[in-house]
Amino acid sequence: MKNEKYAICNECGSKFLKSSSAMESLCPECASIIYGYPNCNHIFKNGRCIHCYWDGSRSDYIKHCLNINNKEKNNVDK
Repeated sequence: MKNEKYAICNECGSKFLKSSSAMESLCPECASIIYGYPNCNHIFKNGRCIHCYWDGSRSDYIKHCLNINNKEKNNVDK
């Protein structure tokens, strides 16, 4: 990870490895939730994902999207 370039996600504010995301200004987590891009298979060590360096941050908007998705999923399961 020494030669990797980092960016700050415009949505959640987490630092992330640019090479890990399909979008330049969003971490893989936010890009996945907002636009449906593939997400990272997160494995956390010392508070950061060892693959993409995401710190687990979620903006209010991302939390809202996840809440809506969970409600829709629960309605389908009933």
